Amino acid sequence: MKKFYALLLILIFTLFVAGCAGAPTTSKETQQAVTEVKTPEGTAKVVNVTKLGVFDEPITFSTPSNWYLVAQGTAELEEYGAKNGVFYVKIKNPGDAFWHIQFGTHVPLSANKKYKLSFEAKADAPRDLQVRAIQDQTWEIVEQKVFDLTTEMQKFEWEFTPKKDAHIIVFDMGKISEKSIATTIYLDNVELEEN
Repeated sequence: MKKFYALLLILIFTLFVAGCAGAPTTSKETQQAVTEVKTPEGTAKVVNVTKLGVFDEPITFSTPSNWYLVAQGTAELEEYGAKNGVFYVKIKNPGDAFWHIQFGTHVPLSANKKYKLSFEAKADAPRDLQVRAIQDQTWEIVEQKVFDLTTEMQKFEWEFTPKKDAHIIVFDMGKISEKSIATTIYLDNVELEEN
């Protein structure tokens, strides 16, 4: 019986590491293109648009393969996955720290380049959501911003210029503030633009 549990633990760890390493994505999960955007100054070229999360594809282990979901510390999740192209996380306990629930994806961000992250989000009850650009392995926070979610799906945009290279975009769903209650959070159409 001990051998069975040891093998099960090794299998779970291997699947977790493989998921964090960033499995290949389908063309619908990550799409890059050069597009033109109208601005007050004229037409600007957006060099790189990456659709990080459209969540339309069949999902493996309840999350898209290029994303990872972590619940740690005192945090507890009831359910998570994707329905009708929208990722959701039903939170039973947000934990004691913002990083206790993380939904992230590996994406290279270069220092001193301008980026715009846009996404759609809502929650079953109003609460906050934090987004961070962090470094791999050291987990150093390069940039971060907190957004207030309502019960209506809305589009959020965040423009930032990292001071250092970053490797991961993370949506924190743990205990960010007193507003960070246990509820269901919905996320869709995550897109990163490099200008």
